[in-house]
Amino acid sequence: MSLKKLSKKPKTSEDCAVSSFEDKMTPMRRFALWIVTIQIVMIIGIMSVYTFQPGWSSTLTAFYATGEAEESYNEVVTYPIILPSLPESYTLVDDDRPYFTFLPNDLSCFTTGTDLMKSSSSPPGSSCTCLADYYGRDCGIPGPVWHACQTLNNCSDLKVRKTPRRLIHGLNINHELEFFQVRLEEVGDVLDVVIVGESNLTAGGDASPLYLLPELRKGFMSGFQHKIIHIFIDHFPPEGLTDGWFADTFIRDYMGQEGLKRIKGIRDDDLFLLLDADEIPDRNVLLFLKLYDGYPEPIALTLRWSIYGFFWKRSVSDSPHVEDVTRIVAISTMRMIRQVYDGKVMSIRRNYLTTEPLLSRVETYKKSGHSVKEWNIGEVGAYAGFHCSWCYSPEGIKLKLMSAQKDDKPRWGDFPDKLDLGYISGLIQNGRWFDNSQPFFLVKPEQDPLYAPAYILKHKNRFHYLLDPPSSNKTTSST
Repeated sequence: MSLKKLSKKPKTSEDCAVSSFEDKMTPMRRFALWIVTIQIVMIIGIMSVYTFQPGWSSTLTAFYATGEAEESYNEVVTYPIILPSLPESYTLVDDDRPYFTFLPNDLSCFTTGTDLMKSSSSPPGSSCTCLADYYGRDCGIPGPVWHACQTLNNCSDLKVRKTPRRLIHGLNINHELEFFQVRLEEVGDVLDVVIVGESNLTAGGDASPLYLLPELRKGFMSGFQHKIIHIFIDHFPPEGLTDGWFADTFIRDYMGQEGLKRIKGIRDDDLFLLLDADEIPDRNVLLFLKLYDGYPEPIALTLRWSIYGFFWKRSVSDSPHVEDVTRIVAISTMRMIRQVYDGKVMSIRRNYLTTEPLLSRVETYKKSGHSVKEWNIGEVGAYAGFHCSWCYSPEGIKLKLMSAQKDDKPRWGDFPDKLDLGYISGLIQNGRWFDNSQPFFLVKPEQDPLYAPAYILKHKNRFHYLLDPPSSNKTTSST
């Protein structure tokens, strides 16, 4: 007997069982077992991402609500946030929707602004017959733009593009979820991509929960999520504690620079639009900018200015019933952002074109054949959009006060009596400011055809706290 045979151990019952099991394992059964194993591993991996990733709504809310977060900007521990339901990048494509109707008499008319029946019977070579508040040979120029181009005496320079521009909209958000929805419902179909910046730190550098991201993950605005680029801002500059402009500039530039990195296919003549969360642009104005050439840049928008709700208008100083408006420089081409603003989108709103170093860049830009002249769209009665400032419930106004920049003096959130919900309700009721002045006057919906954005007017029950003028016998309320 060989040494090999002597060293061989007899089979145990367990060995026999294993051998029997292996004998019964057909190739098909082995394949099925392999597939099941892979599925189990994948399920465990997905659960670990959704359960243990920091930055998710329940974890953040509990973390900040209990005060466990450090308030100092440089001691808040933050981690990358994974966005399983939002695109990490976006590729721009051309908008090929038919905005113009070609009639048998060789007229090309902007469909929305044209009486097509009357236009089709017009003789060849004539102009389209425009509907109310539309102008131009093809009826594609809305009222606010028509007044603006007449001021510059360049309406005849406006020509339809062969390919529409793409509109890239950037904004930062805190708790303004309703206005975020209103914005997308109003102009979301015209915008090509939306970059939204959100931070777990307030504009004053204090810890804060995320309001928008958890709702997006639950499906909020699902019809637009394919074009939303969410930028998580996890740090705050120390200079922002003593310089409010620095803080304001930082959050917008960070949003813009990080967001634009994720967008592919940007062309030089695409437009970037920078607005605040409470500023809603007019859809017709944006669509015009998308479809036409022949105007200068940068572009300013004159917005209707309401306070607390659409019932209070801001008045001009020393003229209690003369309406004031908000005017902001908000739009430029991507070429101008790169070559003049050096990629810093907040420079659009700061508008320092006549000071160095922007002045030298502007001169070089002009020599390349680009028209640089601030063009203001909108006026009283023909607004380019809406600015509803402090338009929240009393609780929302309190949160805004507490989130303000540290250098925003007087910082009303530092005064305990200004945070009282009853006091804030009184301000809304009586149209007073925090310094007890009364720079607002009351308007009524039935007397104002441009009272509020169309989506808000369509959902009056939901937005009644922004639409119904307050009275002495009615408590101001909100959703």
